[in-house]
Amino acid sequence: MTRDARSLRPARTRRFLVRTALTSFLLIFGSAGLSAGTMATATAKTSPDATSRVARMADGTYEHRVQRWINVVRTNRGLRPLRFQRCADGTAERWSRHLARTNLFYHQPMTRVLNRCNARYAGETLARGSIYPRRLVRMWMQSPPHRLIVLSSQPRRIGIGATLDRHGRWVVAANFVRP
Repeated sequence: MTRDARSLRPARTRRFLVRTALTSFLLIFGSAGLSAGTMATATAKTSPDATSRVARMADGTYEHRVQRWINVVRTNRGLRPLRFQRCADGTAERWSRHLARTNLFYHQPMTRVLNRCNARYAGETLARGSIYPRRLVRMWMQSPPHRLIVLSSQPRRIGIGATLDRHGRWVVAANFVRP
């Protein structure tokens, strides 16, 4: 490969990442401040046995483990862990139930989270799949828009909603807020 061909490759990669980020990254500048959200479907090939074990996990256990792995990732990078917030959890719970019930997959308006939780910052990551919490967080970390939300220094609190849909997949909404 020539030197010129090597120098072109990063530009194409950057354009692809920017295009991908623009289609999956939502910024809302509201009166309460900046909020951001990302969306992507987290899917992974798992064996039927593993899928049934993941589906048998209680939703509270699943949510707790997602929060734990998010905090492991954050503290390993020198960021403070996120503490549970009831308001953020309530909006995440309602949203994951709605998405699981309707079989839709899109973000709720971040202004709703900002206003309900009286927050200055709100970010949301979504996922759907038969996947363990640790792997879910790993997948978020491999996605630049999700990584931006998870590793943002802005949020101080988190709420996570995880609901099984009729296909046995977890629908997860994680709301990151700064009161």
